[in-house]
Amino acid sequence: MDDIMKTMTSEHTALTILGVGYVGQALLRHFPTAAPTRRRALPPASATFDLHNPDTWDNPPLAGRTVVWTFPAEPLAHVQAFHAARLKDAAGLIVLGSTSAYRLADEASSSDLTVTEESPLDMNQPRVQGEEWLRERGATVLRLAGIIGPGRDPVGWLRKGLIRDGAKLVNLIHVDDIVAVIAHLLAHPQPGARISVANGEPLPWRELVARFKHDGRLPGDFVLAESQAGACGKRVDAQRLRRLLPEHQFMSP
Repeated sequence: MDDIMKTMTSEHTALTILGVGYVGQALLRHFPTAAPTRRRALPPASATFDLHNPDTWDNPPLAGRTVVWTFPAEPLAHVQAFHAARLKDAAGLIVLGSTSAYRLADEASSSDLTVTEESPLDMNQPRVQGEEWLRERGATVLRLAGIIGPGRDPVGWLRKGLIRDGAKLVNLIHVDDIVAVIAHLLAHPQPGARISVANGEPLPWRELVARFKHDGRLPGDFVLAESQAGACGKRVDAQRLRRLLPEHQFMSP
């Protein structure tokens, strides 16, 4: 990752980040010369941008730059209007989506279902409509698994009781790995591609609990209920991502 970052820092400085949330902040730390936007202007200097407020659309620098879009691309009418007004002049576009976009016929009864970039999408989701509309016009859409990193620790989710089913599969990706993927795409664009971004280790929560008990991050008497004996949910296939970054070591929780 360090080699990728050094290359991108020196060769690709014309970068605009639409939305400096959790992933956007990580991107900005690695690419400090990028132009960030926020819904409200805050230090360090950033442009005010709100997709729902056309009065802000002229604020971020876009022409001739690569743009990373970090928030839900919805509603479609706003996405289309913003693209026509400004975004069409960008040199490239990377849109961050979610693996929840993949449609499961009956998620409650699905067992060990694997989804790939070619799996059906839930086009009833407004953000998926916007993402696919942009992809058809050359954007690269990254479908992110559950994001972990500083301040986003699965151990904390378990301790707070946010996870209720030890049999359910979870797909994760570290925020630094997301940055590495974006850095690679800045150097080697994949216009129109749809890429699932996960660490390639889908596991039932019970296995993560056992791992965290073993290394002392959870107490030995921690108990997580299970709805059924077997794992349920979807496995996100990360083979396309592995081919894109064959030497990269993706982080595990």
